[in-house]
Amino acid sequence: MDSVFYDEAKGVYTVPIVALLDFFSFIFPDQCIGCGKDGNVLCAICERTITAKPVALSGSTAALFDYQNPLMKKAIWALKYHHRRALARYFGTALYREFFKKLAKNNKLRGHEIVLIPIPGNKKAMTMRGYNHATLIAETIRECGASDGLTMELEKNILYKRREVPQQVRARGKAGREENVNGIFAVRHVEKIHNKTVILIDDVITTGATMREARRVVKACLPKRVLALAVAH
Repeated sequence: MDSVFYDEAKGVYTVPIVALLDFFSFIFPDQCIGCGKDGNVLCAICERTITAKPVALSGSTAALFDYQNPLMKKAIWALKYHHRRALARYFGTALYREFFKKLAKNNKLRGHEIVLIPIPGNKKAMTMRGYNHATLIAETIRECGASDGLTMELEKNILYKRREVPQQVRARGKAGREENVNGIFAVRHVEKIHNKTVILIDDVITTGATMREARRVVKACLPKRVLALAVAH
């Protein structure tokens, strides 16, 4: 296994948790989060119960699925808290097909310098799960674009958190969520997004407080435009 490395200080070989999860998922096939059937993380039958409902939340922000759908909510939680990383590929592919593919096929995105920026996750949660789910979704979008000849840069670390705050799900009400993320983000390497089309990627938009704060900070770097996409709303 390529991810195994030797810890000289302890005199032992160690394997990151993500590598272990990949190893066990190879031995034990995925199970559908909806019905438990072996094979895929989301079987074809259960997938049909999740209907894409693209909605424009503003002139520059859109989401694809309804978060109130019980299976959609379960899928997002499975990705974020139960290491079901295959769902990131499902979400990323769905976002690409809905919002990028037709434009790519019609050459309407040619010549545009597009930068995908995932919303940074909570450090403690990311350490426990071993990945940022928004980054995995953005990586899939980039890969789908590459297969259509569309080049999109993925910048994982340009947008970062200046401090850790309680997770938004724990903040009370819209006002509490706005206060929770006020001034939380900052940008490094401004030159990488200046005068380019920036697309922020996240899993869920509820009150929109996190995305608005991210947009505010990125917009100050003078990109050509800032758009935002979320899996669900």
